[in-house]
Amino acid sequence: MSTYVTKSLVLSVKPWREGDKLYTLLTELYGKIEVVAAGSRRVSSKLSPHLLPFSEINVMIARGRIRDRLASADLLQVYIRPPYELPKILLASALLEVAESLTRFGQSEYRAMDLLRQSLSQLALLSSSSSAWHISARRLLADYLIEFFKLTGLTLTLTKCERCHRPLSEDVYFSWSSHSFYHQIHVPPGETIVPLTQEVLAWLLKASNGLLKQNDAVPLTALDFLTDYFTGHAGHQFYTLKVFRSIL
Repeated sequence: MSTYVTKSLVLSVKPWREGDKLYTLLTELYGKIEVVAAGSRRVSSKLSPHLLPFSEINVMIARGRIRDRLASADLLQVYIRPPYELPKILLASALLEVAESLTRFGQSEYRAMDLLRQSLSQLALLSSSSSAWHISARRLLADYLIEFFKLTGLTLTLTKCERCHRPLSEDVYFSWSSHSFYHQIHVPPGETIVPLTQEVLAWLLKASNGLLKQNDAVPLTALDFLTDYFTGHAGHQFYTLKVFRSIL
């Protein structure tokens, strides 16, 4: 039986048969994979202490005919440590949801792993009891979404109207059908559209052109659009992302 070793981040975990768990990992060398951790639901498991949430792990995987199995795991870095702050846990879980949805099995995702690792590191430095928590949390999530869009070919391009090819100004609509931006008078018939407020349009234009400054706040309306854009591409709702948005 062949094995391979790689660094990984745990994206999700669920019960698998009696006494086992099925882990979805984002790895440096092999992209997103699923592995079975035999006996990890038992109190006596030697693997469980190394498979903490929001942590980076060095794993040895044994290839199987149907499912690969986790042979060993060494905990390298814990990004979010107990005692857990609920807002931080919700945001960290939302970051994992995005990564799991926008990555593919068996495809190298080292840049996505670097982005997730960096974002969890930044989140670890934030305090949800700080008066600036909401501002910092919105910016972290918005930056993360925009960078993930770039990595996966979903980049928001807001330089011009899709029909008249002129710079976007007032009365702009986004089409969920073609994922394009139009001036109101140029929206093709039959498109499923949503209007962009001036606040959202101004922020998105700065973000898409790399003009955001470090201290620029993210309007909640702009974050709503980004999360809706992500959810629309994924094709289903995300519970953690929805709950986190509700507390901002």
